[in-house]
Amino acid sequence: MKVRYFIALTALPLVLLSACSSVNQAKKAEGDVKELYSLALFYYQDDSLREAEATFKTVMEYYPLSPYSVEAQLMLGDVYYALESYEEARSYYTTFATLHPSHKKAPYALIQKGMCYFKELLTIDRDQTTTRKVLFTFQDFINTYPESPYVEKASELVVFLIKRLAENEFYVGKFYFKTKNYRGALLRFEVVLKDYPNSGFSDKALYFTGECYRRLGEHELARNAYTTLVKRFPESPLASIASYRLLGS
Repeated sequence: MKVRYFIALTALPLVLLSACSSVNQAKKAEGDVKELYSLALFYYQDDSLREAEATFKTVMEYYPLSPYSVEAQLMLGDVYYALESYEEARSYYTTFATLHPSHKKAPYALIQKGMCYFKELLTIDRDQTTTRKVLFTFQDFINTYPESPYVEKASELVVFLIKRLAENEFYVGKFYFKTKNYRGALLRFEVVLKDYPNSGFSDKALYFTGECYRRLGEHELARNAYTTLVKRFPESPLASIASYRLLGS
């Protein structure tokens, strides 16, 4: 027993020394990562974006368990967004929001993900796959973070995106109409009326629906479209034309 007690007493200072050394190393590491993160922020705020990119990545690589590594991940999204590298930015924002959904900056990451898609939107005469992706992202944001201060902005963008999708469908429908592909045009106008009833294109879609049916010789269906237009949108400039069509049918 005395031998064991002596060994224990002898080993105790070594244990304490090792513990103190570990604490000191941890404090030093915390100080190092804080300084490194601060340097990366300085680069970012100074518009030295490539230097900021490299420094934030160093924080993540050498201090993966530090809270600063989490912050660096989000800041890399901001760096790439500022560089207009939206695919890379979206990747970092998505990862951050997925891995840290309860983080106070998670709503910011998700709305920035949507903004990355938003920056890549194409004109109405092009494929609208990206528009649908960004619409889903903002709708998901509103459902996930209904109390976020970003909800108002997201809601405004949702309205804009729905209008963009409706405008694209109407644009394609008008193209089919001009090329006398009336059946194809009717399908597009139906999408506008069914999926985007509050987009501001419903009166136009109803009018051209009537015009398509009239040219196809389906006069009863044409009358239904014109009548609906006059009743629902009496103030529309197209309502008077629809009324004229009804008088002549």
